[in-house]
Amino acid sequence: MNLSGIFYYLGKINLLIIFFSFINLLYCFYFDFKINVEIYFYTFLISTFYYLITFKIKFKIKKFRANNLILFAIMGWIILPLLMSLPFWLGGYSNFLNSYFESVSGFTSFGATIFTNKINTLDSPILLWRSSTQVVGSIFFIITIILVFGNRAINIYPLKFITRKKDSVYFSINFKNVFNNTVYAYVIVFLISIFFLNLTDLRMLDKFNLSLTIISTGGFQSSNLMLSNFDKIILSILLIFSSLNIFLILGIMKINNTYNYYEDKYFLFSFVLFFLFLFIFSNNSSFADILIQLSSAISNSGINFTNNYSENTTFILITASFFGGCLISSTSGFKISRILIIFNKIYYELLKLLTPSAVINSTIFKSDEKIEFKDFYSSSLLLLLYIIIFIIFSFVLTLENISFENSFLTSVLLTFNTLPSTMYINDNVSFASFSEISKILTILMLILSKVTPISLLALIKYRFIK
Repeated sequence: MNLSGIFYYLGKINLLIIFFSFINLLYCFYFDFKINVEIYFYTFLISTFYYLITFKIKFKIKKFRANNLILFAIMGWIILPLLMSLPFWLGGYSNFLNSYFESVSGFTSFGATIFTNKINTLDSPILLWRSSTQVVGSIFFIITIILVFGNRAINIYPLKFITRKKDSVYFSINFKNVFNNTVYAYVIVFLISIFFLNLTDLRMLDKFNLSLTIISTGGFQSSNLMLSNFDKIILSILLIFSSLNIFLILGIMKINNTYNYYEDKYFLFSFVLFFLFLFIFSNNSSFADILIQLSSAISNSGINFTNNYSENTTFILITASFFGGCLISSTSGFKISRILIIFNKIYYELLKLLTPSAVINSTIFKSDEKIEFKDFYSSSLLLLLYIIIFIIFSFVLTLENISFENSFLTSVLLTFNTLPSTMYINDNVSFASFSEISKILTILMLILSKVTPISLLALIKYRFIK
């Protein structure tokens, strides 16, 4: 096991934590927030020390193989949130477990908070830090999608159907390029979000925090926002844009031409279809309300910007959350690509039985790659494992005095890192009141939903089965 290589690459990603620590320090000094300013300084020092250590780490690049890639992803979801939990803990905002829960919740873009009753009393710097956990997590997610789970040796994310060219087999060669392009894309999308949010009447701090939430399709909200219909339409457009392939903007600007974007067309088509269903079943809701609710659901954000709840639309919104966004986005749904793979393979096998001589194009997104049995097997197995996991976890949630219906819906949404807000259920779920065991299990569930259960099976295969 190449542990030195794993800590080396996590140290490089740690640059993002150094950056946001520095931003928070600047914010504190510029706006004269002297309370707890030292916690960002400590985080900055610890993160910088970790980064500098990476220059001393020596490892064999060519031995950084499939089992090391999967372990890199798993350890990243554990170690990086641990570093980002330091301000919550050192600042005395909560105990260690709650601080780590808050950090993991942001890092996985889930958005549930243990500060439910204290959001309006938290100082601005910690709210800014809280939002930044989402961005660091979403960038790490994109990197693991491309370099780990999209790797042809692992093939959990079917990126080969949207990739125009084959990358080098070595993780080390691709890492710098993917990291830089991902950061470029997020910076551009953030600037676009800030530009359009400036057209709204929101406070500057709310605009900044909301931009970080939008680009990471997260579930954190810094305050209860009063939005006009125009504001809701702006937010909807930004959430939809963030659900598309994150490199779409780089493709438009001719900076990166690695991927095709047929998947984005399918996503937009499904969005229109869901909108029509919501329009039919919504109880006299306005166009803006339907649009923002669907955008929040299908982007796996889950924030209820309307404060409306309707039993008629719950199933439609949860189904939209299941679909999620495009493969290379920070959304966490099952993904349209996997659904197309399953239906295409079933259709192909049925057609072979009926007309054995038929010539069938078993592919998606006009790719040269054919859908193989392992693609169908991977997608089907992941769906089965997700179903098993959220059924088991729903029983765990019933131990917290939550109705079975709400616990089941919460478990489904948590599987896809979507905030279980009042958009889906009639009562908010208070994770702050959970027992320590339930919080630990929720943390494990959130991490598992990001690394996917199949990756653990793959790790066992590569590590123990020769």
